[in-house]
Amino acid sequence: MRQIKICPDCSTEYFAHIERCADCGTPLLSPGENKAAQEAMERLMAQTVQNSVAIRKGDLKWIDELYHVVIDSGISCSVHVEDACNKGCCGDTWELLVSKEDAERAQKCIEEYFAEVHPEIRESQELVSEGKCPACSSPVGTNAVECSDCGLTLLIVEE
Repeated sequence: MRQIKICPDCSTEYFAHIERCADCGTPLLSPGENKAAQEAMERLMAQTVQNSVAIRKGDLKWIDELYHVVIDSGISCSVHVEDACNKGCCGDTWELLVSKEDAERAQKCIEEYFAEVHPEIRESQELVSEGKCPACSSPVGTNAVECSDCGLTLLIVEE
């Protein structure tokens, strides 16, 4: 019997000496490890979230993406839909729910995901923490509403 490894994300099979999936970069698992990981994921997805809070709202595609980010981090979550208005002008709003105890950890996982997908976010946050505009790097005050140099809105003021 030949030895193989499997990508837990895309199920591609590889020879045993290969360590990472060529398509998605995920570390490969033996068939037994892969089966155990899938069973653990199914148990996590089947858990009911008690004492839940909504940590994100949006369309189904967006919430589904974040659902998988949170589940892959080992945090139980669920998705709930708020029905659209009866007038037909609004679409359904989907919510990502986690327990109150896991909310902070789930938010951190989502922020880390954003930083991976959009590295420019981290760069912008660093510029802001240095008191600089994230668009043009001009100095801005801590209470500035917009950059005096490029006009970028830095703070949204609700009246």
